[in-house]
Amino acid sequence: MKAGMGWPIGITAILGATVAANLVMMRIANSDPSFSVEPDYYKKAVFYDSTMAQTRRNLDLGWSVHPFADSIVSGQPTRLRVVLRDEQALPVLGAAVQATVLFNARANDLTTATLTDEGAGVYTATVPINTPGEWEVRVNATRDTSHFTASTRLTVVRAAARATGAKR
Repeated sequence: MKAGMGWPIGITAILGATVAANLVMMRIANSDPSFSVEPDYYKKAVFYDSTMAQTRRNLDLGWSVHPFADSIVSGQPTRLRVVLRDEQALPVLGAAVQATVLFNARANDLTTATLTDEGAGVYTATVPINTPGEWEVRVNATRDTSHFTASTRLTVVRAAARATGAKR
């Protein structure tokens, strides 16, 4: 090695280590399941007027949404029920309903399901709700020319252990 080459090699090694450390940190930051970015946030901002128009249509319709989830049982799917009511608290019948659910602590993991009409304004689907806590339920319902959207919270609990000494 030529005399005086130690400095350029040392600087190159330090810069290489810095780049490698930054790449490791970016990978860690991007793999964090609790970090999330709202999907299509820019599109939502650009179409803010249509979002506000939908909010006005929701108010004009007067529909309400009430989500319920079965208690979590380990190894079993969880049933989500959404009850739709109109402005007179009557069931909204024959709607096409989709729900997107997300655990607040892991908001980057979205699950969308098409719900089945069970009658009496009750719509159900099996969804992978496997963690107790606060969940957000975003409902998108369409009936004839009426389109309704809502976002609400749901607290999900674990099923109580049986008195026979079953583990929680």
